[in-house]
Amino acid sequence: MSIWSIFRKKPEPLVIQDGLGVFTLEDPQKSRLYEGEINWLGQEVSVSLYCDDGALTAETALENLRRLMAEAADWDAKLRQRAVEEMSGEDGMVEIWGDGTEEEVPPITAAEFLSRISLGFLDVYPNGELYFDYDLDGMFTDHGLGICADMPGKALSVGLVG
Repeated sequence: MSIWSIFRKKPEPLVIQDGLGVFTLEDPQKSRLYEGEINWLGQEVSVSLYCDDGALTAETALENLRRLMAEAADWDAKLRQRAVEEMSGEDGMVEIWGDGTEEEVPPITAAEFLSRISLGFLDVYPNGELYFDYDLDGMFTDHGLGICADMPGKALSVGLVG
């Protein structure tokens, strides 16, 4: 450790205050994302806004978040539909794993699956890409469901993560 590191002042966090929430870039020297929480259809959801290219601002990602939130109900319905399509079989049932303590776990209906999932966090990029991470309520042990999409609303990929 050099003597100068003792005197080096830690950079002040950068803060974006918006009608959607407060987003903080804790360490501008090391990080390029603002973190905060929003109200997604009555539920608190963690959000990461990625900085604009070469800048410490996240104006483009914030604008993408505003557009997303203006159509949150439509987005939620579309994402949930895509999740069901990915996770259910031809019979419409979802084969779950359970918490790992059961020997055999019966499949559940698509409606039950949808009632148990909730959005946990959201990443918003300045290029219009979005990443939605859904909590699966232990249906697949400790895995979540990740959905990558773009601002026009196209789901690019869906799959278990974790």
